[in-house]
Amino acid sequence: MNILFDLVHSADVNLFKNSIYALSKNGENVIISYRERGKLSLIAKAELPDFKLNKIGEHKTKIVGKIISLIKREISAYIFLKKNKVEIIVTQGLTCGIACKLLGVKILHYDDDIEYKTTYLIGKWLSDIDLMPDFMPAKGKNIVKHFGYKELAYLHPKYFKPNEFSLKAYNITAYNYIFIREISNISLNYKNKESLLPKIVKYISSLNIKILLSIEDKNLTNLYSDNCIILKEPIVDIYSLIYFSSIVISSGDTVARESCLTGTPCIYTGDREMLANNKLVEIGLMTKTTSLNEIIKTINYEINSTHRIKKRNEILKLITNHFDDTNEVLMHQIDILSKHK
Repeated sequence: MNILFDLVHSADVNLFKNSIYALSKNGENVIISYRERGKLSLIAKAELPDFKLNKIGEHKTKIVGKIISLIKREISAYIFLKKNKVEIIVTQGLTCGIACKLLGVKILHYDDDIEYKTTYLIGKWLSDIDLMPDFMPAKGKNIVKHFGYKELAYLHPKYFKPNEFSLKAYNITAYNYIFIREISNISLNYKNKESLLPKIVKYISSLNIKILLSIEDKNLTNLYSDNCIILKEPIVDIYSLIYFSSIVISSGDTVARESCLTGTPCIYTGDREMLANNKLVEIGLMTKTTSLNEIIKTINYEINSTHRIKKRNEILKLITNHFDDTNEVLMHQIDILSKHK
């Protein structure tokens, strides 16, 4: 069977990589396409070195450019899908749905972001299976829900084993540094968001605590190179760096959830209200705030906290006893589509 995994965001690589390797090992013909955006191709090459990556389209930052690029991508995708006789497409963020429908390609769409209405509605209208976590308040004949988070497709204990040796490359020791992820505001999800990063870095530096900084806009790197260890993508064993951090500060929601699911407390400084984050806030692993005073207060509390082990055990118990292995859920839904193609 010809199964296409279409990668349109960097996070898609981790979400799908275990399924990609499992399906390939089982004898399926797995094809990978991607939309050029940021460091996506570099990350995909590092995580999926055994597969050919096929570029289809690119991401634009302005509204008119986005619309034109989406139209062009539908056309290019139609040609690619037809040429490669694709039978099933698996994606998160459907950007070639019309091409799939015209060719009769079955669509498995993953979505955990009902707040981003455009992507959500396209997935709901066009996909054969619209797979999502149970906290999504969506209904429909094609909607399938599971317990947990998309991030558990790669952060479930079956797949993720923290390695303290990875810290040596940065001359840091466990729980004696802070990991910061700062995203660019070119995405429609984060348009016009003002960065708190300069003030956060200044405060942490005053505490003489080392900072690992993953910054999406590389044009700003020089502004922070004196006070931070700048991480370069693809970041080797990034989740071990997150796991052993005293606290993670992230303006992006994906890294914020990844931190919490490894049991590391996180301050989410993005201004998006997301259902996906509510459980993690309730547990006490995520603090959502855009107030500098609240951020400083939380930093001081977490770096001196003794409750880390308790919180880590609590999320681990939820993962192993209540949440699904998202990778297994994906594989099961792909199997269902293969029997109804």
